[in-house]
Amino acid sequence: MADALTPLADLLTNLYNNPLAFMIVVFVYAIAVAVILPIPIEAALLLPLADQRWGYIAGITIALAAGKTVGAWLVFVLGLHVEGSIRSWSTRWRFAAWFVSKAEKFVAKTGVAGLYVLLSIPLMSDTIPIYLYSLFYPEGSRLDQNMYLVSNFLAALNRVAILVVFFLIGVSLF
Repeated sequence: MADALTPLADLLTNLYNNPLAFMIVVFVYAIAVAVILPIPIEAALLLPLADQRWGYIAGITIALAAGKTVGAWLVFVLGLHVEGSIRSWSTRWRFAAWFVSKAEKFVAKTGVAGLYVLLSIPLMSDTIPIYLYSLFYPEGSRLDQNMYLVSNFLAALNRVAILVVFFLIGVSLF
C-alpha cells in the first residue's frame, strides 16, 4: 500500500515546492470541496502550517477562499435549477416534506449570517451548508447571491485565521 502512495506523495511534494502550481491545485481542490467533496478545506494547510511558512499560508488562504467561492457559486446556480424538482419530489414522502420544511425554516431564520458562522467552523464540511443554503431558501424568496458568495469568501478567510490561531496556541503550549 505504501508503494502505491509513493508517487502521489512525490507529486504533492513537488507541487508544494512550486507555489504557483500548488495554489492552482488548492484552488481546484477548494472548488471540489464546495461542490462534491465532504472533506474539510484545512487539509491544504497542514504542511505549510507544520513548516510555518506564513507567506505561503496567506497565498493558500486566498486560493482556498476564491476556490470555495467559485464552488459555492456553482452550487447556487445548480440550486436555482433543481429547487422546483426538489420541492415537487418532497411532497411525495412525508419525511422529505418534513426535512424540506425544517431546512427552509432554519435557512430563513439564520440567513447569510448563519451560513457565515457554519462555514467558519474549522474542520466542518463545507459541502452540506453550501447546499443547504442554496437549495432550501423558503419558496417565494431568494437568498441574495452576492451576500451568499461574500459570506462564503469571508468565512474561508475566517476559518483559516481560526486554524492558525489554534495552531499557534498549540505550538506555544508544547
